[in-house]
Amino acid sequence: MTSKPKHLHFAALLFFLYDMIKNALIPFVAGVFGAMAGGAKKYIFWVILAGVLLILGATLLKYIYYTYQLLDNEIVVKYGWIVKKVNHVPYDRIQNVTTNQWFFLKPFGLEELEIETAGRSDGPEVKLRAVPDSLKQEINDLRKSRPVEVEETVSDIKEVEPSSNANTYMISWHDLLKFSFTSPAFLTGFLVVLGLYGKVSNSINKSVYDGVAKQASHLGVLLIVALIVVVLILFYLGATLVLIAQYYHFKLTEENGQFVMERGFFQKKVTTITMDRVQAVMVKQTWLRGFLHIVTVQLVIVSNSKKDDSEKDIIVMPVIVEGQVNDFIRQFFPKVPVDMVESNTPVKRTMYYDLRNATYFALVTAAIIISAFHSIVWLAVVLLILELVFWYPPAFLRAKRDHVQVLNDDFLMIRVNKILTKQTYFVPRECIQVIEKQQSIWLEKKHFAHLTINCRSGNSKREIKVRYQREEEVLNAFDWYKGLVPTPK
Repeated sequence: MTSKPKHLHFAALLFFLYDMIKNALIPFVAGVFGAMAGGAKKYIFWVILAGVLLILGATLLKYIYYTYQLLDNEIVVKYGWIVKKVNHVPYDRIQNVTTNQWFFLKPFGLEELEIETAGRSDGPEVKLRAVPDSLKQEINDLRKSRPVEVEETVSDIKEVEPSSNANTYMISWHDLLKFSFTSPAFLTGFLVVLGLYGKVSNSINKSVYDGVAKQASHLGVLLIVALIVVVLILFYLGATLVLIAQYYHFKLTEENGQFVMERGFFQKKVTTITMDRVQAVMVKQTWLRGFLHIVTVQLVIVSNSKKDDSEKDIIVMPVIVEGQVNDFIRQFFPKVPVDMVESNTPVKRTMYYDLRNATYFALVTAAIIISAFHSIVWLAVVLLILELVFWYPPAFLRAKRDHVQVLNDDFLMIRVNKILTKQTYFVPRECIQVIEKQQSIWLEKKHFAHLTINCRSGNSKREIKVRYQREEEVLNAFDWYKGLVPTPK
């Protein structure tokens, strides 16, 4: 036995309390509004007090019954006070160990530890909140001492200490600000708030809505529009500050095929991946960053847990000038033949097909808008203009950008447009799981076709599709995948 069962540090109570509040907040707020609407206002204090005591008691019990133990062959985690659970994680099944260190944990030498295996797809197998920052190295030392089965090769066992020969990059304040201020992430936050409002709106007393409507009736249209703009600006500034905190002191280190990303102001996050988990290199450019001629470089990786997009597509270069992308890829990914990429001239028939399809959707949408808002002319006109903007620019950009090219024996370049974002993938042949050609009888007569490839992304798949491409280019990609034709050198 390597150690006795240990409790987490007392700081873990903060994380457990946060989890409890997050999970109970919506039902708790809904219950309070429901009690107020039902005429039980005099009991509100006792309801709130009971809820607070219940949350605090559950948090304390969760901490008391949560222990971990390092054995010779495995780590054992026990938790639960009503339903007791025991999690055995053999060291030779661990695929990755990730650490997160919040600013208030650093003075005490503490951090969060996530242990990921192939056994779960809904998150890390083990998540230890507030443990000594030396624990990760202890686990890695024990992993190194264990034999690894061929089928379960562990790629992230070694912790690479950067040497003077390592490739490194650290973001500057200027680049960090450009990256944060040009991100559309504020729209995601705005939609999340709307979603939370939808969950509690049914519990809000009707008199509250009546009061808001009465106040709004005294405001002019311009003032209401101004308030909406102010709210959007606040969301934008908030999302920008969040990104600055997330990518504060971003540092990338690569040596011997292993990448280490460090970032974070309030929470220092260290992510370690190896090249054999990388499925594709992606160069991404949103519409706003297109005006500034800057891009972001990300990696599509294999993972075993359902995480957000920023975890499935690991950012290795938050912001870089377009003209420097090839140099960066040559430095960190020398196998990717970026010099073989040819300029793409949009095909007139591709442009025709995409704009024609956009017209079909625009006509249907216009008919719905006119039928629903014909009595409010100004609103119908505004919505018609917005729906034209929604359909036509993405269709034009898709026709202009979609392209596929075989680079050499090992790599395929495929460029797509997602709404207003250009994404260029460099995909190794060995990482392509499925390649598919789609062609209707009408496209066959015109010698055009669609091409779809699938590669792993996160714990699922990434489908990359280009539409209305010349048939010869699609067939060339098929033959390349099957190894039937020579490729450019």
